[in-house]
Amino acid sequence: MALGSCGGSAQQNATTTTRASGPGAGKPPVTIGTKNFPEAYLLGQLYSQALRAKGYTVNLKTDIGATELIYRALTSKTLDMYPDYTGVIGAVIGNQKNPKTAGEAYQIAQHVVAKDNVVLLDKAPFTDRDAIAVKPELAQRYRLSSVEDLARVPGPVTVGGPPEFRTREQGMVGLGKEYGLANLRFRPYKIGEQYEQLDKGRIEAADVFTTDGPLSRGGYVVLKDPKGLFGFQNGVPLVRRDVVDREGQEFVTTVNAVSALLTTMEMRRMNAAMTLASRSPAGVAEEFLRNHHLI
Repeated sequence: MALGSCGGSAQQNATTTTRASGPGAGKPPVTIGTKNFPEAYLLGQLYSQALRAKGYTVNLKTDIGATELIYRALTSKTLDMYPDYTGVIGAVIGNQKNPKTAGEAYQIAQHVVAKDNVVLLDKAPFTDRDAIAVKPELAQRYRLSSVEDLARVPGPVTVGGPPEFRTREQGMVGLGKEYGLANLRFRPYKIGEQYEQLDKGRIEAADVFTTDGPLSRGGYVVLKDPKGLFGFQNGVPLVRRDVVDREGQEFVTTVNAVSALLTTMEMRRMNAAMTLASRSPAGVAEEFLRNHHLI
């Protein structure tokens, strides 16, 4: 798999020269990848910049794609590390059923990746789950407060979201199986575009992420998920075991120190800075790390 053709700016995909000193000085370069949406770009910058501050040489490759693609890049040794989410790992990679707690989701994800000699570092406090959002007008008209209430809306109800949402259990498949919603149809959009489509009335509902910046400005009703279809989705970095062994304990400590600070409110705030204030992921990450004395 050639990642040279993947998206992302030249700045984001640049390699930074190792510092002359620090625990990472002289260590082999590390290639970190990200998925294909703003929060993933931000996470890539947070981990990359913190590691560079410790002297590690980091090559950051952004916009690689969904879990199915980026995990394959990790296990084929095209990447050394990337950030993902506990529930996604269990459901998409391991085809596991929804766990009952965040801790169980983490343990399932650990078990799933261990067979591929991949290690999960500490999970972050923030959780970024899929959710279904509608406009307040629709929610008021049909008394919508939870996902199951969508059955009251005369069909078809068009749901907009990223292409992979169509075929995932934690997506359109599960909405049919778990909630019995037979009145839904799907329309694919690039991540982030579903908000504009919802605002313009081109779709009735949207697959969103709970840390999305646009949710901080109001104007949307996020429907409850009483059956727990979308599970537990704490952010977590995946690293190949051989990379952990060669880079050493300080590498792990540095990554875990960043993760420990990433609460749901902090992530939503930083996501809003990117998507609503048009700030770069690199700039938002640098400000956060400086404020917490990690660079």
